[in-house]
Order: sequence, then structure tokens, then C-alpha cells
Amino acid sequence: MNPRLLRVGMPMNQHAISAFQRATALACFFRIPGLVARFAKEDRGGDWRLPAYPVPLAA
Repeated sequence: MNPRLLRVGMPMNQHAISAFQRATALACFFRIPGLVARFAKEDRGGDWRLPAYPVPLAA
């Protein structure tokens, strides 16, 4: 993995952390993740398949 990419994704000082949080909040406010998912070329699903648990017996 590129070390520069890691530095962007994992900021170390308070100003960088605040800027990253503000950028993430702004993207969520404008619903950017939903737009990206809608126009993506491949469907990633998004629903989690939970295992079938057995029905508990009455004690």
C-alpha cells in the first residue's frame, strides 16, 4: 500500500483529524456515498446475510 495514502486516511495531528471529520460530515450531509453507490458500475450488495439460528426451546 502507498504510504502517502495511509497518511491521508490516518491523520496524526488534531488539525488533520478535524479536517478529515469535517470532510466526511460534509460528504454525508450531501449524501455523496449514496450517489456514488447509485452510479457505481458493480453492485456490492449491502445487505448482510445473518445465519439461521435455531429457535430457543422454552425452559
